[in-house]
Amino acid sequence: MPDYQWAVGKGKIVTADYDRSMALNAEQVESELRAAINNSFDRADVSPVNNEFKEVYKIVIPREEENQTFFVCLKGTTPGGRSNLQNEQRIQQKAKYLNYANDRKNEGNKVSCLGVYKHDSETIFCAWNINPSTASPETPISKQIKITTIARALTEGFVQQMSGSGEYVCAFKKEFIYFYLVNSSWIHNMPISHLNEHNSEMIEEEKNLDEEKNPSEIGANILFYGVPGAGKSHEIDQMIVQERSERVVFHPDYTYSDFVGQILPRIIKKEGETEGKLRYVFEPGPFTKMLKKAHDDPDNRYFLVIEEINRGNAPAIFGDIFQLLDRNDDGSGKYHISNYDMAKVVYGEEHEDEIIKMPANLTLLATMNTSDQNVFTLDTAFQRRWEMHLIKNDVYKADHADKKIGGSEISWGRFADITNMEIIRFGEETGSSEDKRLGAYFARLNELSRDKFPEKVLKYLWDDAFKMDRYTYFNEGILSVDGIIDVFMESQSEVDVLKRVLKLGVYQKMLGQAVASENTKKNVGVEEGTDDE
Repeated sequence: MPDYQWAVGKGKIVTADYDRSMALNAEQVESELRAAINNSFDRADVSPVNNEFKEVYKIVIPREEENQTFFVCLKGTTPGGRSNLQNEQRIQQKAKYLNYANDRKNEGNKVSCLGVYKHDSETIFCAWNINPSTASPETPISKQIKITTIARALTEGFVQQMSGSGEYVCAFKKEFIYFYLVNSSWIHNMPISHLNEHNSEMIEEEKNLDEEKNPSEIGANILFYGVPGAGKSHEIDQMIVQERSERVVFHPDYTYSDFVGQILPRIIKKEGETEGKLRYVFEPGPFTKMLKKAHDDPDNRYFLVIEEINRGNAPAIFGDIFQLLDRNDDGSGKYHISNYDMAKVVYGEEHEDEIIKMPANLTLLATMNTSDQNVFTLDTAFQRRWEMHLIKNDVYKADHADKKIGGSEISWGRFADITNMEIIRFGEETGSSEDKRLGAYFARLNELSRDKFPEKVLKYLWDDAFKMDRYTYFNEGILSVDGIIDVFMESQSEVDVLKRVLKLGVYQKMLGQAVASENTKKNVGVEEGTDDE
C-alpha cells in the first residue's frame, strides 16, 4: 500500500499507510458536528433532514430575535483519490445530497459541504462550496483538500486554499465552525481579508483604527510559471480586479518605449492658436498609465499583467524602471528613479522634478511558459525581484478532463496524463525537457473534435515533444503529420483513431486507464462505484 501524509499535533506532517478502519462512520461524523456546535451554543439542534438525505444535516441555533438555520452536507475525509497524490484528503458526497443542499441555497439558506478530518485526537473541519451536479443521483462527487492546508489549520485555526477551479477550500478547528457557517455564502469566492466588506459594523470600527495592511493587499511582483495551458492566466484572473487592471504581452519587438512611453510627433493646437502645430509630446505606455492610476487612487489596488514575460527582452524593456522593482515590507518601492516625462504624467505638468517610486497599491503580475524555445532568459538579478510561483500541471483540473477525444474512447484527461508520463520518460532517455508536457488547458473542449485535435495536439507532439524519436510514441506506420490527419478524417468510426496513430504500448496504457475511469471516474472529480461509508 502507498504511504499517505497525515497532519498531526501542532501542524506536523507524518507519513503512514491508510487503514480503512480509521475512517469515521456516519455516527462518528455526526457526533463531531454536534460537539462543535454545542461547544458554542446550548440547545442547538443538529439532525439529518430525513432518511432519504441522511448525509444532509439541518442545524438550528436558538437566538432571542430569530433562530438561525444552516444546512450542511457532511462526510468523513479519507486519503488519496487521485493517482500519485498521497498528500490529499477527500470526501465523496453523492450528487443527490449536493443537489438537495443546493436547492436549499437557492431558497436563501446558508448551505455548506463539510468533511471531518480526524487523526488520533485532532479534528479539523474541511469545507467546500456547494455547486449543483448533473451526475446521476447516486454518483459520488469527489472533493479534495491538501494535507498541508489541514496542517496549517491545526496551528492557525482557520485557513483557505485556492483550488484548481478558482474557489477557496477552507480548513478550520471546531471553534471556528459558527464563523464559517455564517460567512459560507462568500468565503469560498474571496479571501478572509474581505471580511469587512460583509460586516458593516466592522467596517465602521475599521475606519477608526490605524491597522497594518493585510499581506494579501500589499503590492508585489509575482511571476507565475509552468507549462503551456497549465492555468497561469486563470490564476491571475482570480487575483485581479478587472476594471483596475491592464494587460500587455511581451514579444521580441516589444521595447522600453512601448512599455514606459515615448516621444512622438502630434498636431496640437494650444489656446490662442488658430491652427495646430507639429509638436513632440510624451505618450505614456501601460506602465506609466498604471503608475498614475495607482498614485491618484491610493485606497484601491491596481494590477499590471505582463503575459509571456520571457518572450521579450525583459531587462531591456524595463530599463531604468528595473530599479523600482525592489520593494519595502509595506509594498512600496524601496528605490527611486528620475524621469521627467514620467513625472509630468504621474504627478502633473508642474512636477517634472518629482522622483518616481513604485506605489504600494500597484501589483505587477507576469506569466512565463517554461517550455518556450528561442526566447529570452531572465537573469538572476531580474528574477530576484519577483516572487516565483509554479502553476502545477494537473491535467485533471480542466472542466473537460473527462470529455472524450473525437473518434476515440479516450478522455482528454487520460490522454494528457499518459502522454505527459511518456514525455517525462522520453526526456530521461534523450535529455529533452519535461516542460514539453501538455497543460490542462492545452486543448479546449471544442478542440477535442475529430477535425481539430490532430492539428492542435498531435502535430505539437510530432513536431516538438517527440521529434528526436517519434516512434517511441507514434505508430511506425505514421510517416508524417499528414498521415495523422488522414487517419482522423477517415470515416471508419468503429476503429479508435488513437489506436491507429499511437504506439500500441502507449495506447494500451491509455485504454487500460480509460476503462478504469469509466468504472470509478477517478481523477476527474466524479467517482462512480463504491462510496466511502
